[in-house]
Amino acid sequence: MADGKTIVSDEDAVYDKVIRMDVSDLAPMVTWGTNPAMGVDFDSSFPEIKDMNDERAYNYMDLEPGQKPADIELGYIFIGSCTNARLSDLQLAARFVKGKKIAPNLTAIVVPGSRPVKRAAEKLGLDKVFLDAGFEWRDPGCSMCLGMNPDKVPDGVHCASTSNRNFEDRQGFGAKTHLCSPAMAAAAAIAGRFVDVRQMPEAQ
Repeated sequence: MADGKTIVSDEDAVYDKVIRMDVSDLAPMVTWGTNPAMGVDFDSSFPEIKDMNDERAYNYMDLEPGQKPADIELGYIFIGSCTNARLSDLQLAARFVKGKKIAPNLTAIVVPGSRPVKRAAEKLGLDKVFLDAGFEWRDPGCSMCLGMNPDKVPDGVHCASTSNRNFEDRQGFGAKTHLCSPAMAAAAAIAGRFVDVRQMPEAQ
């Protein structure tokens, strides 16, 4: 990482295009369907059915247009995968669970993205934060990111997942995967459903 930060552009570099975006008002996103594009921001309702793909996704996810992320009752939380289990992700998620307990009847798993990440997280005491809150603390690996091992979401159960794919049966037969950020997943573990992390003191 340190070596990578030493690679910078020349001061007089010229670019074809420079794009600046203000994301200060960007709301947390949650998927409602069965591909990463089927998502809404936390404040929005799930969209109307436009085609057969939407209809199939709603049927599989057992959801309806007009519902919102906060309406989803979660049974599993997965903070892991090679996309959202960096040390910074785990540090952020830990802020939302420190000193708290996960919701009853909910299974929550944390899988660091690599062995160096796991070692660094444990050195900072993040493993204890998650374990004290009721999470399982695992060795690095695919785990619940995909249903090819014992870590599977049961049929019909909704899971908040920090992975990057939410296809049908991705986390187990009949599993209903909702992609979200590590902060959203951590906060949902405490509440038992999706909540607006922007309104929580840990987000300040």
